[in-house]
Amino acid sequence: MNIILIAYLLIFALFGTAASYFVRFIYAYWVLNKMPMHYIIKAGICLVMVVIISALIPYLG
Repeated sequence: MNIILIAYLLIFALFGTAASYFVRFIYAYWVLNKMPMHYIIKAGICLVMVVIISALIPYLG
């Protein structure tokens, strides 16, 4: 049971990290007039990790 709670905590943290990278991209795009794609790539990696962990949750129980 504890491993499932840790997985949900990790998913929550990864969503927060992805949102942070997305906000950084929006700030750089609108305020600094740059388009740093590395923020979008890092956010995408976080979201792929969320999908993988979400797919593994049924097998952890």
